[in-house]
Amino acid sequence: MMPNVAPAMTNEIGRSPSRGAVRAVNRASTLHDVAARVGVSPRTVSRVVNDQGGFSEATRARVLDAVEELSYRPNVMARGLITRRSGTIAFIAGVLNDPFFPEVADSVHNAARRADLTMLFATNNSDPDLELDVLGRLEAHAPDGVILFPALGSATHLHRFLDRGMRMVVVDAPVEHENASSIQTDLRTGVRLAVEHLVARGARQLAMIANPHSPIGHRRRQPAFVEALPDGMEVIVESVAPTFEGGKEATRRLLERAPHVDGIFAYNDITAIGAVRALDSLGLRVPDDVAVVGCDDIAMSSVVTPTLTTIRIDREELGTQAVLALSALVEGEPIESPRLLPVELVVRESA
Repeated sequence: MMPNVAPAMTNEIGRSPSRGAVRAVNRASTLHDVAARVGVSPRTVSRVVNDQGGFSEATRARVLDAVEELSYRPNVMARGLITRRSGTIAFIAGVLNDPFFPEVADSVHNAARRADLTMLFATNNSDPDLELDVLGRLEAHAPDGVILFPALGSATHLHRFLDRGMRMVVVDAPVEHENASSIQTDLRTGVRLAVEHLVARGARQLAMIANPHSPIGHRRRQPAFVEALPDGMEVIVESVAPTFEGGKEATRRLLERAPHVDGIFAYNDITAIGAVRALDSLGLRVPDDVAVVGCDDIAMSSVVTPTLTTIRIDREELGTQAVLALSALVEGEPIESPRLLPVELVVRESA
C-alpha cells in the first residue's frame, strides 16, 4: 500500500521546486543556517548579532552579509531566556483625541526601533482604573519597561508595580522609586515666555484655559501662569476638558465673566484652536481683539487659520530621551532624574 503523500509544491511552469527551496518557504532561517553559510560556529554568529566582540571585522562583515541574505531574525524569546529581556517596551498615552499623544507615540516608536526594541501602545484615557488594568495586562507580557503619562490619582498603583520590579519612565509627573525615572518638559519657562509675549504685544488682561483633570500636585502650567502675570493684573482662569469643544466653551464663559480679556493662554493647542473658533463666532478678531497662545506645537498648529502661536515641546527629543532613560533603568546604569527638557515659544499669527 502506498503511503499518503501530500501534493508536491509547483512553481509557475509546473516543476517541483528543490527540497532546499521548500525548506526556505516553510521555515525561517536560523542561527545555525547563518553559521553554516559563513563556515563559523553558531556561537560566533551569536556574538556578532549581539555585538559582543571576540571576532574579526572580516568575520563580522561575512556574518552580517549572510544575515541579510537569509533574512535571519534572532529568536527574541530564546534570547530573553538568557538575557532576561523581552526586547519589548510599552508606551501608555493619555488620550487619542489630542494629537500631541500620537505624535509622542510616533517619536517613542522611532527611538525604540533605533534601539532594536518593539513598542507596545496603549492609552489610559486619563482614567486611573483603566491605567491599572492596562498595567496589569502589560505585566503579564513582561515588557522590559513602560513609558507613560500617568492618570490622575495613579501614584498608589504605580508604586505597586514598581515594587514588583516593573521599570517605568514617567513623563511630566514626579516619581520617587529605584525602578523609575522622570522626564519633565520645562513648562514653567514656556508659560513665562508666552505671558511675556502677550504683554509685550499690548495685552492688558490675560486669562488662562486650564485642565481640571491634571493632578493638583503635578500642575505646572497654571502656577506658572499666575506667577508670570504682571503685578496688579487680575488672575482669570477657566477650567474645562482640554479638547476643541472645551476650548470653545471656556472662551465663551471667559468673555461673559470678563469681556475685557484681550489675551488667552490655553492648556494645549487643541483647546487654543477651539478658543480661536469661539472668538471668530463671537465676531472678535484674532489677534487684533484677543490674542491666543497654545501649548505643545502639534502639527495642526502651523496649518490652521490663523496659524497658532504656541509653546513648542520637541516630541522627537522627548521620545528619544524616554527610551534612553528606560534603557538605562533596564541596564542598571545611572541616569539624571528628573530630566528637564527645554521648550521654546513659536510665534505665529494668533499672537
